[in-house]
Amino acid sequence: MKRTRITSLICFLALTTLCKAQWELDLGPGVAMPITSYNEVVKTGWLLQAGAKIRLNSRFAVGLKTQFARLQKDKNPNDAFDQTRMTITPFLVIAEYGNFLNGKLQPYFTGGLGIGFFNINYENSPTQGKSINNVSFTMMPQIGMKYAASKNVVPFIESGLILIADGPPIGFPKSDQITGYAFIAAGVLYRLK
Repeated sequence: MKRTRITSLICFLALTTLCKAQWELDLGPGVAMPITSYNEVVKTGWLLQAGAKIRLNSRFAVGLKTQFARLQKDKNPNDAFDQTRMTITPFLVIAEYGNFLNGKLQPYFTGGLGIGFFNINYENSPTQGKSINNVSFTMMPQIGMKYAASKNVVPFIESGLILIADGPPIGFPKSDQITGYAFIAAGVLYRLK
């Protein structure tokens, strides 16, 4: 196990050196809009996201991305899930393709795979509540637009889907379908090199 980690680290460092890699860090807030069954239980919420990428060449980057999404307003007070609050935190390995147009505005496409942690709290009677925690395989397709304001500072806006493979807990509407949230986020990317 230790040997595999050391080999992986050496390969990663060699790849970044050979490709003259450039590190990029990003941070930004956004809006999380529940889809499928979550959409029937909670309203739109907010999110914070952060990422780190290594640009292998002018068009292709790989990295990590995480979001902290909070959907905290109950949509239907008459269902069995009263005062529902949901927190979803995906951790994703991403691949980004972009910089294929000339100019300061640059569209990009991103795909991500990873795991998502989610917590759902709700009350099922005036004196009793329930909390469900789970970890699930998570996917993310995303598109975005960057504006090269300077060599190192790049504002961006992006939209995508966080798809949670396990689906919602038993008892939620449409509990047999994949679920998650759509998001729109804006932020700033900083290039380190």
